[in-house]
Amino acid sequence: MFKMALRLLFVTAAFRCAEASLRGNLHASAGSMSTAQLRETVLQEVMTALGSGNRITEKRLKAIESLLQPTFQAMPKNAYGNLEDAAARYVLHRLFVQRHAMYIKGLEANGMNWKNMTTTEVLEEHVPSFVLSLFEDRLKDQGLGLHELTVLAATLEHLIHDEAVNRLSVVYEAHNISMSDRVQEVTLQELIDTYMTIFLVGTQNFTANTVSSERALIADSYPGWHETRKFTVQVRSTVVASKDLDVEFAPDNFSFRAATEIVEEIGERYGRWQDSECRDLKSSLMKYEHTGSGRLLLKDFYSAALGGQWQFSESIDYLRELGALDESDPSQLAVFIPNYVNSHSNCVASSSIYSVCCINECEALLGHLEAKVAAPEATPEQLLQIVSTLPSATVRAPRGLPSQLGLRLREVAAQHGGVVPLHGRLFAQWLHHAYPRECPYPHVAGKTNPMTADEWMQAKGLSVSATKEDMKRYLEAAPTAAPTAELPWSSEEELVARQSKPAGPGRPVRKVFFVLFGLAAAFSLGNHAWQVARQARAPLLPCVHKQHAC
Repeated sequence: MFKMALRLLFVTAAFRCAEASLRGNLHASAGSMSTAQLRETVLQEVMTALGSGNRITEKRLKAIESLLQPTFQAMPKNAYGNLEDAAARYVLHRLFVQRHAMYIKGLEANGMNWKNMTTTEVLEEHVPSFVLSLFEDRLKDQGLGLHELTVLAATLEHLIHDEAVNRLSVVYEAHNISMSDRVQEVTLQELIDTYMTIFLVGTQNFTANTVSSERALIADSYPGWHETRKFTVQVRSTVVASKDLDVEFAPDNFSFRAATEIVEEIGERYGRWQDSECRDLKSSLMKYEHTGSGRLLLKDFYSAALGGQWQFSESIDYLRELGALDESDPSQLAVFIPNYVNSHSNCVASSSIYSVCCINECEALLGHLEAKVAAPEATPEQLLQIVSTLPSATVRAPRGLPSQLGLRLREVAAQHGGVVPLHGRLFAQWLHHAYPRECPYPHVAGKTNPMTADEWMQAKGLSVSATKEDMKRYLEAAPTAAPTAELPWSSEEELVARQSKPAGPGRPVRKVFFVLFGLAAAFSLGNHAWQVARQARAPLLPCVHKQHAC
């Protein structure tokens, strides 16, 4: 309680300072400012708060806004034409997953309803969500517009940039190299290797004495390390080639800024590059798929593990918590392929802000539907027509859809006055039936509690893996009869948000302006807190990687 009160005290004080500094210039004119003027002023304040090293540029903002726009347009709006808290979280979550395979901590639902995330949890655990909550608390029922979401997304990207810089400074220190020194290309690659070791393993105590041992450990224990290193060499070469006139990138004379730009580019590309491992994992699972259902029987899952596919080793309890276990037929347990691929079990890197996990292939399919519909809801006929022409990695199009899919979609529409909400559990379930290998089965909120391997072991005191004896016992007891091919369906609906009627004129621009002062102040405080934490040598990277066999 004291810690929360102290944090709020600092934020309040910073907010008042920010407000006072510009009150004289804007007190009289805020009410008459145009949206463009307001946005420009807000940007200046956020950029000032973030300092001279911030990466927020008009070009970057336009790029982010263009990516956000289709989803924003298709989301349910409140009476002011904006997104409520749950919808804003949902949109930002999808943006970072699609762009970078980054799952921002505090933005994902993690087995809960999007509306069930509480401000207290966010305040205590995740700075990015705290800033989002500050937006919502100050705007109250008015929500976030597209421009505000864009600024927030860009600021989150800046936080990720700051984290990368701080991680790299730790690497320099561990190698006993000053950040003012220039380094040769061979040394630069050694620094990058150490940087990626910290990123992937999440080493908490990293010093000059442990550099060699930690890098040797990951080379031995992580099967993808050789390819990861080749990837970083390729990115480094690409960045250096594009900077041939920049003295910071002079051959065998690389500055800390040059190293920073290289590791930032690695971070930009890593998630999508690493996703190739996820596609390989999916292909391996599909070798054991049961009748095109997007599932494999648990007995086949464990048979594969005993046959050498060591990664298919999760226990029944852990699979259940991940949301990867299909228990619709208790006599024949199965594993949902997309749920398993997209689970926390397969995240390979983590930071204090985000984890790098597999890209949900269903996001691209839903994004296509959003762009086509350009509204929060559509008729069954509209959706059936679009989906019949929409291919996926494993589904060819155009195709004739099974009649059962049409019946299910009309059942959903019957619950919503003849239309289908695009951002609800029932439509997500329908997409799972239409694309069972790409779209995860959406469990009812609260039925699962996804955790990383480390979180599970700390919370339960149990291994995430089944023993060979456990697997053999399950195989001996498993029935030999063929299970039903029908996919599970439940009628529970859960909407991210509901569409509201537009409010009357007179939205208070001044109120929005001073809310965004709060954003600037909060991030100014966040930067200060980060520096304090670094000086205290707090752990930068809690381990969230999958356990690999040696």
